[in-house]
Amino acid sequence: MSAGNSNELASPVGRQYRYDRFTTSLLFRDLRFRKEAARPGDALPAFALVTTDGDSLGKQDLPADKPLLLIFGSMTCPMTASAMPFLLQLHTEFGDRVDFIMLNVREAHPGEHFPQPETMKAKLNHAEALKQFYKIPWTVATDNIEGNLHRALDPKPNSAFLANDDGIIVFRSLWASDKKALRQALESVVAGRKPDQAESQTLIGPVSRAMGQVQGVMERAGPQAVKDLWVAGFPMALAGRLATIYSPLSPDQRGIAAVLTLAFGMLVAMGLIGAWFFG
Repeated sequence: MSAGNSNELASPVGRQYRYDRFTTSLLFRDLRFRKEAARPGDALPAFALVTTDGDSLGKQDLPADKPLLLIFGSMTCPMTASAMPFLLQLHTEFGDRVDFIMLNVREAHPGEHFPQPETMKAKLNHAEALKQFYKIPWTVATDNIEGNLHRALDPKPNSAFLANDDGIIVFRSLWASDKKALRQALESVVAGRKPDQAESQTLIGPVSRAMGQVQGVMERAGPQAVKDLWVAGFPMALAGRLATIYSPLSPDQRGIAAVLTLAFGMLVAMGLIGAWFFG
């Protein structure tokens, strides 16, 4: 796969996929799976990936006797940061029976330090940074600059797709940090059973926990990423900033505390407005 610049940015679809600034519309699109995307019961699409070791990886190269857990992630994604401790734990428990692959995708919140890659070389550099930063022991790979595999499965920032050893998708989770649903799916598949639920789009738990990672991830991405989030996702940016005052707690606990603080503040404000209006 070419690492050069020529023709890599020619496709309008690719240009749309590789946004330079995070927007409110992107935020809302990330909250649900698209109806037309690959879903449980579908075959995993064919793909041509490049690993951080420089090797080519296609669907035909996957172990024939193991299920596959395919995880989306990027350096500028707070959801990825929140999911990694749990994913590392899952790999310790299931890594000998399930093939793990992290697909480095487009940057969720591009900034000066991690802009949206314009070449395969840059995208592979981001993939290597992801692997090194989180000390990921399994394969980290990326598809082409236009994200063909990512778009085919639904271009969410930190989803997880579980396929059986026949290459059929049996479970998908909107967030790889959806601990209960993803663990239950893995337990079922390694036991030779179909997961009890085919997908999970749970929001509150995964998103609340990730708020404890927002400030640090945005700062790693760069000042532009911080600014864009305040403009496009003010509640998320505010929750991320509030989470920093709970620094003695774990990141997950900081995120939950920040969300609860925001919710309480909104209730108090609504009560004061109501008292003023009806008083």
